[in-house]
Amino acid sequence: MGEIVKMPQLGETVTEGTILRWLVSVGDEVKEDDPILEISTDKVDTEVPSPFSGKVTALLVDEGETVEVGVSLMELGGEASSDTTKSEPVVEDKSETPVEQVEENKAEPPVSGDKNQQLSPIVRKLAKENNIDLSEITGTGKNNRITRKDIEMLISADSTTKPQAQEVKKEKSVEVKPVESKKSTGDEIPRLRKRIAENMILSKQTSAHVMTSVEVDYENISNLRNKIKADFKQKEGFSLTFLPFISVATINALREFPVVNSSFDLADNVHELHDFINLGIAVDLNREGLLVGTIKDSDSFNLRGLARKITEVSSQLRNKEYGLEDVTGSTFTISNNGSFNSFITSPIINQPNVAILSTESIKKKPVVIESPDGSDSIAIRNTGVLSLTWDHRVFDGSTALMFLNSIKDQLENHTWSEDLN
Repeated sequence: MGEIVKMPQLGETVTEGTILRWLVSVGDEVKEDDPILEISTDKVDTEVPSPFSGKVTALLVDEGETVEVGVSLMELGGEASSDTTKSEPVVEDKSETPVEQVEENKAEPPVSGDKNQQLSPIVRKLAKENNIDLSEITGTGKNNRITRKDIEMLISADSTTKPQAQEVKKEKSVEVKPVESKKSTGDEIPRLRKRIAENMILSKQTSAHVMTSVEVDYENISNLRNKIKADFKQKEGFSLTFLPFISVATINALREFPVVNSSFDLADNVHELHDFINLGIAVDLNREGLLVGTIKDSDSFNLRGLARKITEVSSQLRNKEYGLEDVTGSTFTISNNGSFNSFITSPIINQPNVAILSTESIKKKPVVIESPDGSDSIAIRNTGVLSLTWDHRVFDGSTALMFLNSIKDQLENHTWSEDLN
């Protein structure tokens, strides 16, 4: 028995991954840190390096299978097999089923029963969803192992036999001419969209979502941007938007209200207040999906530096030049829906965060201005809404509103020109 390579933990919340492609074959010599396979998780597609050096003696999982963290994937340095097909996955057997005695001069009988097979999670899932009795199937894999293709073939065969039974009944009835109608086309759901769907459902099932909003007067920031935007773009190479100002104000508010910058695990009875701020920025991938890029230790950046970092992270994600560390580990998330002309949004919390801020579109509107002497006047100002979705299990509306009003007060009254020096 050689070294066993297991499914690694590829992120704090990652529990499983799908084998996209093996990069090695049985008999290959690999060195430590050489890439051996590609894995897709709910966060990112990534190459997995080998933790050991040695000769590949068995590939234990088929391409396309989804396995949990800790499942054995490959054997290195054991006795090589002449059969280059995938071997049985090595899974810890916690049962106490006795080992049957087999005579030396007799061949080992095929294994076909569900109780005696080590089946992949996807095979068990497909069988359960389609009411298939695994004990009645003899697989086409090695040692008669039931594969995903066996289940899919059986499902396909069942679907083709049902219409035939209906056709027999139609022979006795009066022939009816078919009515032409428009047809819908169905495409396979992209992997990223599937992961987003799963994560959104999980978040709604986990957190008690509540949405609270405040209106912000951005007039002072708007005037500052108009004065310096040409010079800023010439020096930095990108435009100065409202998002860096909102991000700095949010980071300061998170320091003031650390409960909003926390993680909450009710099942394990753990509420962790983070002493670091990893700001997540939701990035639209050209309408193909949404990913949250993470700016680690975001409270270490000034306004100009944070604007540069937001632009850099957004570019990495859109150009697919990111790694797992770039899209994991956020402690609070901002979704910039205002860039698509939103009025008010109730975003879904990015687990395991306990809140997410949505920045809405900023537009000119008439506003009542109160002068120091108490008199009122009407002025045209740049205003917009900030929406906070928060987990009511973790804190209450008073905290949510105090947090939002802290951001609002900074955006309206802080001297931002000093932060750009």
